[in-house]
Amino acid sequence: MVFWTVIISFGLAYIIQFLLTMLQMKNFNLNFRDLRKLGRVAIGKKKGGFKAGSISMFAIDDEGRIIKGLYLSGVTVLARFKEINQFNGKDIATLKEDDVKKYPKQVQKSILNASSNYITITNGAEVESPKSPLEKVTGSLQSVVNQ
Repeated sequence: MVFWTVIISFGLAYIIQFLLTMLQMKNFNLNFRDLRKLGRVAIGKKKGGFKAGSISMFAIDDEGRIIKGLYLSGVTVLARFKEINQFNGKDIATLKEDDVKKYPKQVQKSILNASSNYITITNGAEVESPKSPLEKVTGSLQSVVNQ
């Protein structure tokens, strides 16, 4: 009896997590679409792992000036986007660490990542996505096997 209660509890928790994740994805897509209507969008992210992660998005004009900015930061799927008005009118390629000091560390990193991604793309290069934990483990195992 206890076994089935635990199994059902885990199943319900998984379903609730899935539904909340879908709501957060819908929120992301709505905000991205709104920014996209204003111009091109530069996105930066900083994965959190066990800390709060962060995503920053900036609508930019043809000269690279920021029209509107948003950031999302949190550990749970209940986190929502907040506006960043401090950078409106500023060239995204010129954002530096001193400009973002008033924000939490993860948000700072995601804002600077958006700036870096913009510079990389405008220079004609491609932004490399970081390896997932599974890719890191399989890469380590392959190096051990190949020795």
